[in-house]
Amino acid sequence: MTELPTASVGVELALAEETLEAARVLAQAGLHRHAVGRAYYAIFHAACALLASIGRTARTHDGVRALVNEHFVRPGALDAASARVFRQTAADRNDADYDAAAKFDAEDSRKDIEQAEAFVAAAKRIVGGAAGKTA
Repeated sequence: MTELPTASVGVELALAEETLEAARVLAQAGLHRHAVGRAYYAIFHAACALLASIGRTARTHDGVRALVNEHFVRPGALDAASARVFRQTAADRNDADYDAAAKFDAEDSRKDIEQAEAFVAAAKRIVGGAAGKTA
């Protein structure tokens, strides 16, 4: 896996929060396909914050998921349900972005946003005092 310079934990968490707010706004506007995509990216940036907290990053989305599983799920810092949420919202985002026939409704965006909120909150708890530090 090719490593890239890590971003600041605080920067990634702030981007996760901003992206989560964008998902909420899009859902309220009835743009559920786009809300689902933003919910995934909130999770993705929270996952990047987790990796930054241990001085790691990955070049691909799959690489981020693999490293989060290796360093946070397997050791028990992040529960297995969070790993499933990360994988499922990634699949939803792929459908939203690349499958023109895919349909998303208010329930889909609500579910993904709630799951993203929980993932971001868990990431914040895990990194705790690491927020704001650079790796």
